[in-house]
Amino acid sequence: MAPRPPAEGDTHAVTSARGATLHQDSSHGVFASRGNACVDRTAAAYLVDGRLPAGDVHCTGPVLPEPGPRSQEPRT
Repeated sequence: MAPRPPAEGDTHAVTSARGATLHQDSSHGVFASRGNACVDRTAAAYLVDGRLPAGDVHCTGPVLPEPGPRSQEPRT
């Protein structure tokens, strides 16, 4: 499959893209469900008002638990 030529407006979409990263979290579907103010504020500003942040956003999630010792019992 050959790549398609850029359509009008494609460049704007790419140059105005922003990332929102939630660090120290292992889940997805965080917006409006997990109570993370940074994620909720960033997403709502875009969805409600169409406002993009000035740059990429880095939010802090809950600290991930340390992995416990592995069981030596065989799985059945």
